Amino acid sequence: MIGMKVNIKYNFIWLVLIAVLFALLSVLQTVGVLNLFLEQLLVLISINIILAVGLNLVIGVAGQFSLGHAGFMAIGAYTAAIVTLKSPTYLAFIAALFLAVLISGLLALAVGIPTLRLKGDYLAIATLGVAEIIRIFIVNFEGVTNGPAGLFSIPLYVNWQVAFVFVAL
Repeated sequence: MIGMKVNIKYNFIWLVLIAVLFALLSVLQTVGVLNLFLEQLLVLISINIILAVGLNLVIGVAGQFSLGHAGFMAIGAYTAAIVTLKSPTYLAFIAALFLAVLISGLLALAVGIPTLRLKGDYLAIATLGVAEIIRIFIVNFEGVTNGPAGLFSIPLYVNWQVAFVFVAL
């Protein structure tokens, strides 16, 4: 019972810190300190925080040394971007996010079932190979991904506030 009260207090402190940071960033935006470059930088920082937390879950909590994390991120990012390009609406963007999670999750499951039996360096080599296969697929699938040039004119539906909320979640 005592441990639970400590956990609630700990979570409440983090919630207050998150709210204060959000309020501070909002004030900075209102005053004009946050220009478009800094807002875009906050979005990129938020994306990388989400990626790092996911990597910490695999390496830090599960104790598995995986190097394929970026490949699954690329699958999700390209899925969301392609769907958003085909149908540039907010509803399609939200659907694209769910589809991106589903596709990258199913691919991770398909890769994870045989490779998670491996340990140590062997798992790292196998997941690195999967990430490289994903990269080569993206580069060579020019009809959909535009090859090495990447995708252009993706509608911007995410601002720093949305990215901040996803980081907090």
